[in-house]
Amino acid sequence: MIWVLFALAAGLGAIAVGLVGFGSSLVILPTLAVVFPTMFAPEVALRLAAGTTMATMAIGALSAGIAQARSGRVTWPLLRLAIFPYLSGALLGPWGARFLPVQALRLYIAAILVLLGLWALRPRAGAPAGGRPWQAHKTEIGAVLFAIGLASSAAGIASGVFAIPYLSRFDLPLRTVIGTSTVGAAFYSAFGMLGYISAGWELEGLPEWSLGFVYLPAFALMSAVGALCAPLGVHLAGRVSDRLLRPLVAIFLLSAAVVIALHA
Repeated sequence: MIWVLFALAAGLGAIAVGLVGFGSSLVILPTLAVVFPTMFAPEVALRLAAGTTMATMAIGALSAGIAQARSGRVTWPLLRLAIFPYLSGALLGPWGARFLPVQALRLYIAAILVLLGLWALRPRAGAPAGGRPWQAHKTEIGAVLFAIGLASSAAGIASGVFAIPYLSRFDLPLRTVIGTSTVGAAFYSAFGMLGYISAGWELEGLPEWSLGFVYLPAFALMSAVGALCAPLGVHLAGRVSDRLLRPLVAIFLLSAAVVIALHA
């Protein structure tokens, strides 16, 4: 039954990406964060949830990043500026998750999910009017993207939910912002996965078939199901009401946050 739940979460996450652009991590992470503590020791369960989510996300992010690079919607000078601080944050976040007390990590993940749930409920508006030249704010961009990479990878979520709204405030077309962020996210998720593997390497108490903080059976199943279901989300885009789907996603995230926060 648990494996059916994992497959369902991966499928719904992949479909949601095509429907509203939400990362699959926003479905997979809460599912694993609720289920893994029933399977594994509390000292490693949440870290395994975050690491497995990051590894699953890396597969889809790589494919999406290649597609965006081929589309020509990437600002390469901006990506070169951002890539080192972005990836540094992605690599360090899992180490922060390793050394945080379990209760603090639980509350941190719950707080992130609450923030994203409330964000999903906000009224949809047009893209923010970006007028600032990004070339004049290189230090700011590097610092902010380092913080986004660090904060997102520590919780095991996609960084684009924070990076895209931030970069949209500069003088860049929204499609270019999405393309640049997507390519960056491919590197981010790969480095985040490496961070979770290295942070849990040879740590005592990990279950069999885990590679660091990545639980390989769940990773393999969810990656395969996500790849199969991703085209369905694209096909359904425009046929399912965004006004209905976003509140459902928000309710799911807020409910998961409460369960994670209160789990003993």
